[in-house]
Amino acid sequence: MNDVMKKIIFGLISTVLGILISMSIREKTEIMSPMSIEKIENYNRELNVVENQINVDKEIISHIKSSIEEKSSPAYQDELKRSLQNELKELKILSGEYDIKGEGIVIMIDDSKNEDYKNTNLGIIHDIDIMIILNELKAAGVDAISINDVRVMGDSEIKCMGPTVKVDGHSKATPFIIKAVGDMEMIYNIMSDKNSYINLLETTYYMDVKVKKNKNIIIPKRDRRM
Repeated sequence: MNDVMKKIIFGLISTVLGILISMSIREKTEIMSPMSIEKIENYNRELNVVENQINVDKEIISHIKSSIEEKSSPAYQDELKRSLQNELKELKILSGEYDIKGEGIVIMIDDSKNEDYKNTNLGIIHDIDIMIILNELKAAGVDAISINDVRVMGDSEIKCMGPTVKVDGHSKATPFIIKAVGDMEMIYNIMSDKNSYINLLETTYYMDVKVKKNKNIIIPKRDRRM
């Protein structure tokens, strides 16, 4: 076999091998490349999620640190102390431990002087009448109530004792002076309404009823006698 023939055969073999190698590489690339790209994209997405969560956590930590610094400041501590003291005082006021001063109304109610009702059961103020009036006042949103200068609370005991009414152990006779602290105009309008209970007592049984506004009402702290 001469040299020319050898070169031709060698060239053909080289060409065939090159083609086979190229096809093999192409097949592997076609098989592996999409999977590799998909994995990379998944990793990138996961990385973005982690980075976003880290940023969120950093913001939360920063907010917590700022809140701690603010609440550790003397100014915040002083404000918190004042707020708690005011809240405690408000609770004591609601529990009847302090006098209450403010605007409101004064209701004066006395037994009927009408000849048809005078000294009759229908013409006399009873504990049930007072309770209904108190309930109307509470529904009107008053802050505090007293009857003849005796503080009335949610658990106060009010009952008839012959010609008098006993309020938390205090015997009180007519006329009954009911004071209520709150929104003066609103309470006055409600209690003066034609559908109010005191209007019924006045127009039906001719009881002596007066309702007046007052900007300087004092309701004493609770004094309960057992």
